[in-house]
Amino acid sequence: MRQRVFVEEIKGHSAIVIGQRASSCGSCAGKASCNTLGSWKEGSGNGRVLRLCVDNDIGAKVNDEVVIEVADGLLLKTAFRLYAVPMFIFVIIGGLVWQWIAVHGGDGKDVSAALFGFLGVCLYYFWIWYQGAPEGFDAKIVEISARAIEDQ
Repeated sequence: MRQRVFVEEIKGHSAIVIGQRASSCGSCAGKASCNTLGSWKEGSGNGRVLRLCVDNDIGAKVNDEVVIEVADGLLLKTAFRLYAVPMFIFVIIGGLVWQWIAVHGGDGKDVSAALFGFLGVCLYYFWIWYQGAPEGFDAKIVEISARAIEDQ
């Protein structure tokens, strides 16, 4: 998906961009998830405002109109990574701990299974945070549509 936005601020090799949500988002089946994930925030106008930090490998400057690109499958990949994998981790670790306690004759199987499952999910989220965004999970500036007029 491509979107035209304006560069609001430069931070090192990244740029903060701002713009109106693309009209194609209105028919997108994932638009509710974008709102839930915090990708869009209510703007002051009649639409929603996009404000993102993106890679600025092509040297865009403040007030330039640029085109950003987001991989088409990003929503599905993100949802799987942030919701499905932690759920599997919780169930698998919880089940293994519950089974181990049941075999070795102990009390508190349910509480222990839940606590270890929760700990496993917390460690997974820490690992995601530590790793950072993998390749292809970020939006990036792919072209500069119009340069800002610089003061003379």
